[in-house]
Amino acid sequence: MICNRQVTSCVCHLLRRANGGALKRDFAISVILLLILLGKGVSALAADDIYQINGCPMEFRKSAGRIHPVVPVNEQSQDDDLVKNNYNLMATDGDPEVMNNLGVDYTMGKSVPRDYGEAWKFFVMAAHHGLVAARYNLGIMYATGQGVPRNDETAARWFMSAADQGDVEAANVLGTMREYGRGIERGDAEAAGWYRLAAAKWLAAAQDNLGRLYMAGVAAPLDYSEKARWDQLSTQHKGPEAAYILGMELWNGSPSPRNSVEAVIWLRLASIQGHVTAPYRLALLYDSGDGFPHDPAEAARWFRIAAERGNADAQYCIGSMYAEGRGVAKDLVQAYAWLDIAARQGVQKAAGKRDLIAKEMSRPRFYAAVRLMKEWLQIKGIVAHN
Repeated sequence: MICNRQVTSCVCHLLRRANGGALKRDFAISVILLLILLGKGVSALAADDIYQINGCPMEFRKSAGRIHPVVPVNEQSQDDDLVKNNYNLMATDGDPEVMNNLGVDYTMGKSVPRDYGEAWKFFVMAAHHGLVAARYNLGIMYATGQGVPRNDETAARWFMSAADQGDVEAANVLGTMREYGRGIERGDAEAAGWYRLAAAKWLAAAQDNLGRLYMAGVAAPLDYSEKARWDQLSTQHKGPEAAYILGMELWNGSPSPRNSVEAVIWLRLASIQGHVTAPYRLALLYDSGDGFPHDPAEAARWFRIAAERGNADAQYCIGSMYAEGRGVAKDLVQAYAWLDIAARQGVQKAAGKRDLIAKEMSRPRFYAAVRLMKEWLQIKGIVAHN
């Protein structure tokens, strides 16, 4: 399914590149009209769409430090001013992390009445003490207009302040603002620079954004040999396959020099574009933790994507993770269903594990697992692609 962010990128790229003549502009307009007819492109161009991470709105961030004391609030006799004053006294003890956490609570209405004005005050106090999370939170407030008049320029300044202190999410947001010219001068090279900073610290959203610029041809890898190899592969293969090949070459270190960050960027790009094997390989990397951030939840997510695309090995892996409760909540029904599908598609070890799980299940749960397996095979059309 095409998401709003992908459509936005397509439309904006077409508009930016349509200056080369009437034919190009007519083609761009035709594609945009087609997107509108398909129900895409209208909401995709909404102003708030760029202020998202992986399609989800940015969230105010708490600090990892000390939490402010909790004041019991009686809903029957709640005095908002008294509650605010009590919290103010406790939060203004010079601890910026307490101030920031209290500000987040005000945005959520947690333990205190929801009050974005009060949240802003505490974020400002914490930010002036140099707290990165508070500066990032102020960027969100000004970018989205929560509690303050919306102001992209002010948002950019707060995000810049946080990014300069090493905040990877702020760097990714700045890349997006640079790419679309929101609150800061537009520039693809500068956008790629911010994305690259966050991608190097394994922020998945930044890796996806950088890969998208690579594919659009508005940014290129810094390493010349990687760029040359991509230029070669992209003329020989379709985009997803070329990205997959380059990703595996960069991971294996042959013929291109090994670069794990760039490898993941290309593998994620291939996965997002529908490649069958790429999400399985990506899941293995997240699951192994060998020179790579170990993240079972992310591994499970990519195993599931590959399994739904018919990769039998991924079906075995996600079935095993459901059976063990590793990276996902333990679910014997889904475990049995995936392992049965894998076994039917030739993964021999899946059959033995499936049969052991069946012995642990009640009869109703077993029947539920069989129905689920049949639904996936018949309705979703899952078939093996090794």
